[in-house]
Amino acid sequence: MRKLATDQIHGLEIPISGLSLFLPSATIAEIVNVGTLTPVPFAPPWLIGAIGWRTVAVPIVSFEALLGGAVTAPRPQSKLVVLYPLRGRADWEFVGVLTASEPRPYMVQTATTVTPSTDDLPVTPYLATGIKLGDRLFGIPDLDRLRQAFYP
Repeated sequence: MRKLATDQIHGLEIPISGLSLFLPSATIAEIVNVGTLTPVPFAPPWLIGAIGWRTVAVPIVSFEALLGGAVTAPRPQSKLVVLYPLRGRADWEFVGVLTASEPRPYMVQTATTVTPSTDDLPVTPYLATGIKLGDRLFGIPDLDRLRQAFYP
């Protein structure tokens, strides 16, 4: 019997300090090198700056800081994952996430996905849930909460 396309989710493992995030490929506009981050005056600590990308300013998030950890600074192996605009926002309102290293493509077989207990994840409103594949744990960002943080 052939598996249906809906049995798989194509996405990216987004490495951050302490935990990897998993985002479906459909939420990601592009992965870019870090370059120069421009400070954003009066921004919360998790908003570490902005970049110019395709003629728009893209705010960059330290997801570690959103999860209650220390704000991360870009390292030589860091990348920026530019997300498509969050639900309900204008077509040009992109958001970026700083990674600890190169994101990796990952395919999740929905039949083998196990949702971890909440004890396995950091306590934060910015993670909707997580998935555990073998011994690997991935946090699934709550993009609606991220949108609320940006646009209260």
